[in-house]
Amino acid sequence: MPDVLVWLGQYIEFFPIAAFFCLLLAGLNFPISEDLIIITGALICQEEPSLLVPVFAAIYAGAVISDYFPYYLGKYIRKGTIKSRFAVRLASSKKVDRMHHYLERYGIFTFIVCRFVPFGVRNTLFLTSGFFGLRLRRFALYDIIAATISVSTLFFLVYYFGESIKKPLNAVKIAIFVLIISTISFIIFRIIRSIVYRRKESHHKTTAV
Repeated sequence: MPDVLVWLGQYIEFFPIAAFFCLLLAGLNFPISEDLIIITGALICQEEPSLLVPVFAAIYAGAVISDYFPYYLGKYIRKGTIKSRFAVRLASSKKVDRMHHYLERYGIFTFIVCRFVPFGVRNTLFLTSGFFGLRLRRFALYDIIAATISVSTLFFLVYYFGESIKKPLNAVKIAIFVLIISTISFIIFRIIRSIVYRRKESHHKTTAV
């Protein structure tokens, strides 16, 4: 990690721009980790505190703006504007259907939880929001609140404990802590899914009787 930071230090003034565009690409489903960009930005700011405002602003703006790409993709798929096989399969998958149940039942809390879960869960949520017609104003409100919580939490956690990352043992602790946050979020997500499924099953049984 120190070697990477030294290399980045030569082009440090361009990092906010690079981070912003990388996050936009992440919103287009390029294999770029939003969490890794946030962590890298926080480490750079720990070394160069004067960059705190532009780096955080670029990361936050990139993270939020990129969310609108899958949102509008979902809307266009629903309207039939986009008809590629890949897009249609993506929008009609079971993951999207399940995400719709969580979104309908738990609203903004689905956004907050999913914002902490990597591996494509975020983009699935945003695509689902567009596909099932979540109004733009509500989407914007939910997304801004959720992004503020998740981006700020990860960024400032790494920023304030940045010195510890230089030591291997403490770096492992930070990594484990981030992993724990992701795991807990995933567990909460699964619990919510289980509750929704059970209530749906109970409703069907009651209706059948």
